[in-house]
Amino acid sequence: MIINELNALTKRLYAEGYTRENHPDTVYWSDFQNLGYKWETMLGFTWETPCGLLIQGESDVGRGLACEEAAYQGVWYCPENDNPLLKCPYEKRDCQFIPAGFPVAECPCHQTEQEYDYQQSVEKAEDERRKRQRENRQYMNIERGHYCACVVGNNGFQGGLQEVHYDVAACIDYGCENHVCLIRKQQRDLSKVNVFYDIRRTWITRIGFLEEKRVEVTKGVKVFEKPIVRTDAEIWLKVRQAEFNPVHDEATIDRPKKTPDDQRQEYFTKMHRKWPGYDYFEFHYSIENVRIERREQRDILQDLRDVANGIEVVHEADKLKAAKEQKQARRKAGKESRIKKMERLILQCGWEGLDGIQRRRAEKLLGADRIDALCQMRTVETDAPEEEQTSLFE
Repeated sequence: MIINELNALTKRLYAEGYTRENHPDTVYWSDFQNLGYKWETMLGFTWETPCGLLIQGESDVGRGLACEEAAYQGVWYCPENDNPLLKCPYEKRDCQFIPAGFPVAECPCHQTEQEYDYQQSVEKAEDERRKRQRENRQYMNIERGHYCACVVGNNGFQGGLQEVHYDVAACIDYGCENHVCLIRKQQRDLSKVNVFYDIRRTWITRIGFLEEKRVEVTKGVKVFEKPIVRTDAEIWLKVRQAEFNPVHDEATIDRPKKTPDDQRQEYFTKMHRKWPGYDYFEFHYSIENVRIERREQRDILQDLRDVANGIEVVHEADKLKAAKEQKQARRKAGKESRIKKMERLILQCGWEGLDGIQRRRAEKLLGADRIDALCQMRTVETDAPEEEQTSLFE
């Protein structure tokens, strides 16, 4: 969303005399400064592409259009601005209706009063495209030998027929170890690597007239929990880079790791521009320096330059190590506390005074030797004669 900009719907309703508190039932107050269409309102719309194709609001395409929101080259594309973006069903990158400079085959749509006609619709074009895809599916028989995650049986219990669908994500999930890819017929580098990236967090805050900007860079964040084959990592990264849409996607990484604080601060930045304790609050989260490495390589000189420029540098490996040490310390302290509690219980009640569950816990925590020693200590304390207390008044 373009920050501090009113959408066309809000401007039009304000011009007609409506306010935040008094507005038509078809809209609602969507964020800190804008009105938005209600979901059920947009389901009743009919949209039209610049080339004349119609879109029904209740269809899957229309519902996707209702959720569409993007900003590119200073233009805010959304239903409230009457210009939500639609991916061209014909994938024509040279289409004259695509905005100048757009990196993807998408065009802005607008509402129309024209009656919906399926024969002249995007829904028909999508159905025809899916039909062509089904007809063009390739099938092949794989001889006995290595298993391939990209070959899926589709002939029921009869077998003998497989569908070939190359998907590097399936190779990664299965952990394919084939030296030669059965689909691509190419040699595979089986050395283990991972995909790393850095996270840049920027806070811009203001209290009165005092404005502050703070930048933190977390380096060496892993995409995959376990190392993967280098060939799969390279193909996966190329696919992500090819599918990257600068209009809609924030980064090459599909789902970067965001903490709950990141999500809350992004929401407050978008909806309120406020945060407790600040008159103005703005938070930005971005991904940079995506690379493939066997292990994280630290550039000490670059870290020193970043620190000299006022950037706080944090390494993900150090954060994970510190979290692991804290977890181990908490577990150790908890175990020590349970041991002391069990020892006091044995000294107070004795072994015979414990029930079955307590005995099993004692055996697991203390061991037989320690339990015997505590029982003997309790016996000595019990058998010890009580000292006579001398009275001063006798």
